[in-house]
Amino acid sequence: MPVITLINEGQTIEITEGTNLRKALLKKGISPYVGKDKILNCLGNGLCGTCRVEVVDGKGAPPMSPLEEAALVGLVPFYARQIPKNVRLACRIGVTKDMAIKTYPVIALDWKLTKERLALLAIWTLFGGTFLVVMIRLLIEIATGR
Repeated sequence: MPVITLINEGQTIEITEGTNLRKALLKKGISPYVGKDKILNCLGNGLCGTCRVEVVDGKGAPPMSPLEEAALVGLVPFYARQIPKNVRLACRIGVTKDMAIKTYPVIALDWKLTKERLALLAIWTLFGGTFLVVMIRLLIEIATGR
């Protein structure tokens, strides 16, 4: 049975092979979430990127999928995160061998990518809003017969 060493907590937990890391942590009373993420998360579906752990020794972790990578960086159009190479989503790891992890890794914002995303959002809002106003006025004119 694989053993997970929790470096920050100074604990080890033994689980059955193939167990989901997020579920194993929660079952032992250790939350992979910080702050508001304890309430605002995707419940282990791998979409929100909030159950981050740092894999210090990851022989028991599968390779990262493109979906996991996208969730880690942030799919929210307003900001992007800088993710260290060994940070993973606990909900996407089925433990097969012993692992050592750190909970609550420090994540910084990627300011360059965030500025690019905000600029694109502003452009989409401007053109999308203009298109919407034109379409509404056109529908009103058609409905009223003007």
